[in-house]
Amino acid sequence: MKRFLFPVLIMLVFFGCKKNDEISFPAEIDKVIADLTKSFDTLNNEMAQAALTTSLNVSDTAEIRSLLAGMYSRTSMATQFIFVSDEKIMQLIEPPQYYQFQGTDISDQAHVIKVFDAKIPVLSQTFTLVEGYTAAVVIHPVILNSEVKGAMDAVFIPKEILGRIIMPYVSGQTFEIWVMELGGNVLFDQDEEEIGLNVITDPLYQDFPELIAAASLINEEDSGETTYSFFQTGTNKKVTKKTYWKTVKILDNSWKIIWVKPE
Repeated sequence: MKRFLFPVLIMLVFFGCKKNDEISFPAEIDKVIADLTKSFDTLNNEMAQAALTTSLNVSDTAEIRSLLAGMYSRTSMATQFIFVSDEKIMQLIEPPQYYQFQGTDISDQAHVIKVFDAKIPVLSQTFTLVEGYTAAVVIHPVILNSEVKGAMDAVFIPKEILGRIIMPYVSGQTFEIWVMELGGNVLFDQDEEEIGLNVITDPLYQDFPELIAAASLINEEDSGETTYSFFQTGTNKKVTKKTYWKTVKILDNSWKIIWVKPE
């Protein structure tokens, strides 16, 4: 499906939607958003405190490592915690299995550039880490006297966090919930082979223009209701899926929580 058809398809989907105040959103969407927000709030609060403590003495590597190790021991959310120096080098990492990557220059990573330039906490897009796996990061600036002296970085795998939250709600149900980050990349889906694909651009979806149009609309709008056709989960059977979505805003980024059910 050529890209120049997308605006027409999006308009067709959009005009088939109700106004948001007329939509009865499934309760599971808000439950997932609440659980996800709580998890990130806990992580961000702890990282903000660690960044503040670190700002008082950025040369105390023993104290910083202790802070990283403490955060790692208290959470099941992150795979590693990192202190990024003012030169944008991964200076300290916990747990020990990642020590070999200490000293790596990550100055070209978009979220690192943003946190140093904007001086705000940032949630990155998913990307392939220098450690070799796909993940996302929450990164907080370490600020002293209005200058960024470094950053505290928590690495996590979105599909694992989302799976723990979503699966209890969808297990044994006829509906599904999948999650998309801005730009169209799938963060979580019950069809695991779709995780990491881009719904708007990946060849898997090219024969499903309604799905591409719906994903483009979901990417642009904070919430809404629509339908699209795609395979029923785990099968090659094509079905029309009723779709509702809302956006959860995390720091400077947004994720789309999408509820679908075959009609």
